[in-house]
Amino acid sequence: MLRKLALVALTCAAAPAFAAGDSRVKIAVLDLQARGVDAGLVQSAGTLIASELNKLEVFKVISREDIRNMLSFEKDKQNLGCEADQACLAEIGGALGVEYIIAGSLAKIGDTMVLSLALNNTRSATVENRVSENVSGKGDALIGAISRNAKVLVSKILKGREGFLVLTVAETGAVIKIDGQIRGTTPVKGRMTLTWGPHLLEVEKAGFVSYSEDIAIPNKQVLAKNVALVPSNDFIDAYEGTAKKMRMAAWITSALAVAGAGTAIFFNQKSASTETSFEAAKATYLQTQSQSDYDKMKSLANTGNSQVLLARVGIGVGVAALAAATYFWVAGDDPHKYEGFKEAAPDVPNKTASVFVGPGAVVLAGRF
Repeated sequence: MLRKLALVALTCAAAPAFAAGDSRVKIAVLDLQARGVDAGLVQSAGTLIASELNKLEVFKVISREDIRNMLSFEKDKQNLGCEADQACLAEIGGALGVEYIIAGSLAKIGDTMVLSLALNNTRSATVENRVSENVSGKGDALIGAISRNAKVLVSKILKGREGFLVLTVAETGAVIKIDGQIRGTTPVKGRMTLTWGPHLLEVEKAGFVSYSEDIAIPNKQVLAKNVALVPSNDFIDAYEGTAKKMRMAAWITSALAVAGAGTAIFFNQKSASTETSFEAAKATYLQTQSQSDYDKMKSLANTGNSQVLLARVGIGVGVAALAAATYFWVAGDDPHKYEGFKEAAPDVPNKTASVFVGPGAVVLAGRF
């Protein structure tokens, strides 16, 4: 683990040359205190912290190598052991001309590494921020913890230096977290104001794989992020089951609405025709006063009333079905929305069989 951490630190710790008029915040990184940990490991950890802060392009970072070049060996040796003494750290900051100093420790308790970092303000001789994390495992886990906590530690320095995040997430109701703090749910309205520099963006929703990304907010500028959450297979199955039922109901009620409208139109036309026949039969009856003409007129009246009733039923069914269809179409989701996220079905070999007849034997061969 030591060799791996040292390699990462050495390959990314090269600091750029700074111009005389550099306006970046000046910060020094001291060696971490070693508590049950190899000294080389904590030195590499300090170098890695410096390199991570350099990557942000927000700070002018002075590493332990720079400190040892600026201070005499004896004073350096004495001061590098005063991480818990604020006055002592303020003296170091004054000597280096820095505003902040990062100090801390790396301890080993059983199989767990405990990383503790403190951000010290050299002007007020106070601790402005502290972070701590228990790290299980080795190598990448420790490297990730150092990188992550270094960024969180300096976040308070960046207050007053702000940028903006415009976040677009396709899923509604997803929880948005910035640096572990809930900032709302999707859809996100407008832009979020965040301090300049690094932040941890997390987007979570039940049934979806949690999204996590380290982002860097530019000073007085806007960062736009489009996040696509990946659903789990169980979620897709449940979603498709519900969506297909809603879509089927939408089609059925739509068909019923059409049928209701068609029924209403059909019987309305029939009733109009029956009414014409009724008026003719009525005129004939008034002239003849015969029982047969009366019975015909009465039959046409009953038929017409039935047709009007059926037309009204058709209208009622059509209107109700139309309302239901509208609901199912609007409230229902596309059953194929997550089709692209489903796992591909394994290829199934063709099932074939052959019969070979040989001398004294019948052989059945196949591929299943």
